[in-house]
Amino acid sequence: MLRISKKTDYAIILLTHLGESVDNVSAQKVAKHYKLPYPMVANILKQLVSSGLIKSNRGQHGGYVLARSAHEIKLSEIIEVTDSPFSLVECAHDEDLCKVYQCCPTHRPLVALHQKIQKFFEDTTLAAIIADAQFHNMLIEDSSYETANLS
Repeated sequence: MLRISKKTDYAIILLTHLGESVDNVSAQKVAKHYKLPYPMVANILKQLVSSGLIKSNRGQHGGYVLARSAHEIKLSEIIEVTDSPFSLVECAHDEDLCKVYQCCPTHRPLVALHQKIQKFFEDTTLAAIIADAQFHNMLIEDSSYETANLS
């Protein structure tokens, strides 16, 4: 089944947090905020620094910041950094890997699905994820306010 790894999920969460913040963010604070294991957060942040998606700043007020605008960071880049390139089916990248390629009834529809998912990953930016999260959080805050004031 198609599944994004926990590492990729956490990387998207961390990058979203950095994209929403104006200041440097410490690994400890972000791990505590999302209740994520600190060693895993530190490892992912290190990997994101190595990839060039974020920068680390040392010192008392150090931490992590995005290296580029959230509008320039694609979901596909994040997935490639934390996992491997997306592949719904092996034959989407290399037909020679498939033993039944010549007579496979699912090849064309699965490759078409792979291409649609890949396009979604390419078209979705970190900025879009941040905007969606902020909109969703705003809806939750509004509904909890309304609920609290019903009585």
